[in-house]
Amino acid sequence: MKKCICICSMMVTLACFAQKQKQEWQSLFNGKDLTGWDTYLRAPNLSGYGVDSTLSYMPPIGLNNDPLKVFTVVDGAIRVSGQIWGAITSKAEYSNYHIRFQSKWGELKWAPRDIGLRDAGFLFHCTGPFDFAYKCWMRSLEMQIQEGEIGDFFNVGAGESEFQLSPSKSGSGASVQQYDPSAPLKRYKGRVYRSGDYESPRGEWTTSEAIVRQADAVFIVNGFVVNRLFNTFREDLQQQTTRGKLQFQSESAEVFYRNIETRPILFNQGVPILVANHQNLILKPGQNQQIEIINQGDAVEIIAAELLGKQIESIIVKLPELPIILKKGAKLNLPVSLKPGALAGNIVKLRLETVLGPVPDFEMVIETK
Repeated sequence: MKKCICICSMMVTLACFAQKQKQEWQSLFNGKDLTGWDTYLRAPNLSGYGVDSTLSYMPPIGLNNDPLKVFTVVDGAIRVSGQIWGAITSKAEYSNYHIRFQSKWGELKWAPRDIGLRDAGFLFHCTGPFDFAYKCWMRSLEMQIQEGEIGDFFNVGAGESEFQLSPSKSGSGASVQQYDPSAPLKRYKGRVYRSGDYESPRGEWTTSEAIVRQADAVFIVNGFVVNRLFNTFREDLQQQTTRGKLQFQSESAEVFYRNIETRPILFNQGVPILVANHQNLILKPGQNQQIEIINQGDAVEIIAAELLGKQIESIIVKLPELPIILKKGAKLNLPVSLKPGALAGNIVKLRLETVLGPVPDFEMVIETK
């Protein structure tokens, strides 16, 4: 009988250890070389998004051939020069994962995008030939990595998705569709603008994350949710898009990537009960407030925050280093303040994010005065 109890105890211990191991981050870049990645570059005479039929044929530079050193490793980071369009592509495929990485802009820009915003992108659910899109990228979904616009969404042929959208205006005044968590779901195949700009200042590293659950995804920038997509579906295959390789683009701008890592998503989660010290917080210019959140339920891992409403960038919420495990009885303190010039009478909601979505039944209101 004692032997049986000992064996059962050992099995439980091993199961707990295995579960813990599954949640650990796995580095996809060793900081020294491009082991685990393929490179692909299109023909050097192609320029931009259009394919000029008057140009004489020139073969692509191709797979794992990089004579111009577009992709190199510098000081523990992947340097992408941007000179020729292409991508580095993971050799492995992924599904149901949490990925995070850091990016920082360099100085170089190349025609035809030598004037304007620096541009690149993180592509996921990548399948098919390397030259599917613009002769250099695979079928995929894109988290935009563009100067001042990290977190926008583009469809690169991996199927249409559903979004919560509202009409808005871009920085140039153009009419656009923007992620709005209060809007109903709508199937859409165009660009979806992020809810807010949380990119780090020029010269500093920005941390970007994607939670990829089956045919859904969530984009996070420096700890804040900025975009969501659901039910990505390919009509030609009559199936959801749920897995694929990863790509980082070369697209006319010098950019650096480091700390690229993933972990699997665990779908078993308890029931947290989060309670804030303010259900409705009044915030005035020059005033610093403290939001205290206590967990009265099961332990929960918080991976990000999300601000909902208009002019959300005027609310400054200082986040701890995330992710963080909030055990029963534990408290989370979030200092909040207003940016100078914030308009009075604005109402913004705050919620917290897990790998399975927002914490259920938790939402607080911040009102500016």
